[in-house]
Amino acid sequence: MVNHDRKTALFGGSFDPPHLGHTQIIRRTLALDAVDRVVVVPAWLNPFKRQSHADPRLRLEWCRRVFDLPSVVIDDYEIAQGRRVYTVETYRALRKRYDIGWIVVGSDNVAQLPRWRAFETLNRELGWIVATRKGWEADLSALRRAVVVEVDVPVSSTMIRRGEGLEYVDPRIRDEVIETYRLKPNEKTRNEGEHRS
Repeated sequence: MVNHDRKTALFGGSFDPPHLGHTQIIRRTLALDAVDRVVVVPAWLNPFKRQSHADPRLRLEWCRRVFDLPSVVIDDYEIAQGRRVYTVETYRALRKRYDIGWIVVGSDNVAQLPRWRAFETLNRELGWIVATRKGWEADLSALRRAVVVEVDVPVSSTMIRRGEGLEYVDPRIRDEVIETYRLKPNEKTRNEGEHRS
C-alpha cells in the first residue's frame, strides 16, 4: 500500500550530462504538495545501458553543482557501489535515511517499468512522478499511483552528447561538458554562455 505520508521523491538517472530539463523536473516535483524533498541519485551505470560516457564521479560532481537547490539532496549511494544498482536496491538502502514515497521517471521510461527488478514491490509501496513533455502520451495504466509533471525544456542528454542543445547545460558546468564530450559549441551556445554568466 502506498504511504501517502512519505514526502521524499527519489530521482535516479545517468545524468550524462545533467541539464536544465533535469533541473526543471526537480523544481516541478518540489512544487507538488505531496513532495517536500528530492533525493537525486546518479547511477554508476544504468542497468539498461552498456556504458556511461562521462566518469561516474564527474557526473556526481556535476549534479552537486547544478542541483544546488533547497530541499534537494545528492546521494552517492549508487556511485559508491561501483557497479550497476537496481532501483529497488537503492530504495531499500535509502529508505533508512529518507521517507521515500515517490520515484521520479521520464515518460519515455514508463513502458520499461514492468521490466524493472521487483517492479511489483516498487509499484505497491511507492507512487510515481512521471515527467513528460507537452503532447507526449504515456500509458500509465500499469502504475498504481502516478502524478504527471510537465517539462518544456526541449533537450535530452543524448542530444547534448551529440553537440546539440548546449545552451540547456547549466553555465556552471558547460565548459567541462564541452571538453568531456569533445563537443564544438555553436555561436548560439557561446552567446548564451556570455548572456548567462
